[in-house]
Amino acid sequence: MKIYKLPLLKLPGDNRRLMYLSNIEEPRNIYASIFYIEGARQKILVDSGGSAEALKKRGLPVESLASPEEVLNKIGVSPDEIDLIICTHLHIDHNAKGRLYKKARFLVQKKELQAALNPHPVEAPIFPPRDLFVDLDYEIIDGDTQVVNGIKILFTPGHTSGGQSVLLETEKGKVIISGLCTTRNNFFPQELDARSMPVIPPSIHLDIPAAYDSLMRIKKEADIIIPLHDTEFTDIVTY
Repeated sequence: MKIYKLPLLKLPGDNRRLMYLSNIEEPRNIYASIFYIEGARQKILVDSGGSAEALKKRGLPVESLASPEEVLNKIGVSPDEIDLIICTHLHIDHNAKGRLYKKARFLVQKKELQAALNPHPVEAPIFPPRDLFVDLDYEIIDGDTQVVNGIKILFTPGHTSGGQSVLLETEKGKVIISGLCTTRNNFFPQELDARSMPVIPPSIHLDIPAAYDSLMRIKKEADIIIPLHDTEFTDIVTY
């Protein structure tokens, strides 16, 4: 398997959003991406892409770097060719562009879709408008799931009720795309503050102990961790 990280959005970031009860300072900007998986018989994408338009309507500052069509075109793929999209979670900065992918199935946890369709008031502002996701071709799963040979879903709740991460077998070892909104600092905080916990959950969460446990699981099982949010912009990165 080969993984292409394709950045779409630039978001102002700080430790209030990503580093729970930590004094570790985050850079001013973070980036949100989609991830194309090469090497399977199907054309697989992790997340459909966030919507700058919808984020701005919610009063959240954001800068659009590229559209999904533009970044996929750079690696020779069209949205119409995508067979499967694995939704890490359904927040507006990661999954609001599903309608671009005309033939794709959307792999989502049962708890996540239920929460997005009937959101609690504390979560409603961060889910996309219903018309952007309500009637997509969902394949609903419940817990860990083998997708194809070499690709496995890990149920990693805490940031949301139905968050999931993606484990891929590659030549470099087991690569996990974290399904929680994190940067590298969430997984390796001791590099910045030796007094920190082994991992620091994101400040946006529904269940902080579950988020901690999910990060510890990812850290234990992965040889390489790809956080959903980068702190330095690079156009396209491959793993």
